[in-house]
Amino acid sequence: MRYRAVVFDFDGTIIDTEQHLFEVINQHLTAHQKEPISVDFYRQSIGGAAKGLHQYITSQIGEKATAALYEDHHDRSQQLPMIDNIRRLMEGLEAKHIPFAIATSSSRIAIQPALSALGLTKRVPVIVGREDVEAVKPEPDLYLTAVQQLNLNPVSCLAIEDSVNGATAAERAGLGVIVNTNQMTSHMDFSDLNLVGMNLDAETILEQYF
Repeated sequence: MRYRAVVFDFDGTIIDTEQHLFEVINQHLTAHQKEPISVDFYRQSIGGAAKGLHQYITSQIGEKATAALYEDHHDRSQQLPMIDNIRRLMEGLEAKHIPFAIATSSSRIAIQPALSALGLTKRVPVIVGREDVEAVKPEPDLYLTAVQQLNLNPVSCLAIEDSVNGATAAERAGLGVIVNTNQMTSHMDFSDLNLVGMNLDAETILEQYF
């Protein structure tokens, strides 16, 4: 199968914000003399709306401190480097004139500083966030919107994801899905998904699918 475009997840896929957010949450909870959250509890929220996680943090430290926590996370995310494999993949796609988009359960406004720091604002013509759809991952809305804005059919697009929620959303939307896990998602069970591939390097993806 040869694809005509790629839709990237953002958090944990382009930059490793998952480990970063987990650490920032626990730094703030500890600063407020609250118990840190466990890795397992955090992993349940990855790739989706994270309502349970948000409600728990708010119940512990209040809305104002929770907002400050997320602001701290997004500010510091600007210093995170792009995952090297993704950097090489994007460069390879550009060399082949293959368009790509971003579909994220985060808000576009929240990740804008990181996008700018990575130089992606100019490179990625289509960026779809939670403010653009009725439901985030694992619902398919984000991917369907991104594909529509690319003026392509879902089956002609490949999604790059890191989580079960994200991969489920892309599969439901009809895209091919490659999952490249990170430290936070490597223990997830992807067995119920019909993945195109898993933990593939950029060169393999470019050779096999474009």
